[in-house]
Amino acid sequence: MCYCKAAKMGMIREKVETFGFTENEMRYIMERRLGRIALVSNNQPHIVPITYEFDGSFFYLSGWNVEYGPSFCEVREKNNVTLLIDDLTSATLWVPRGIEIMGEAETIEKGDFQYMKITPRGKNSWGF
Repeated sequence: MCYCKAAKMGMIREKVETFGFTENEMRYIMERRLGRIALVSNNQPHIVPITYEFDGSFFYLSGWNVEYGPSFCEVREKNNVTLLIDDLTSATLWVPRGIEIMGEAETIEKGDFQYMKITPRGKNSWGF
């Protein structure tokens, strides 16, 4: 399939630099708790499944012993991250949907726990 036809059918992901979630994207984010965070460590991409909370402005990522993991340590040194939240509406027909959120991360304490706080700066979404 050519690019133009795929774009007209809504199959091409467009990177959005001006930030804001659509109503469908917001609902999708709020209905889920599991995502994947991508970082680069020692010139090697690294993807980690992680749970998140979203307050409408920031993502707070946590996990079992997250403060001791390589992802958390990496954020202390470099703060560009990508959070991916995705699923398949149908595996039989292969209907993926998801949202890729690019942002800046920092480590924070919230209560008795350590979190990665992500400030969204851009997004790609598909399947909505």
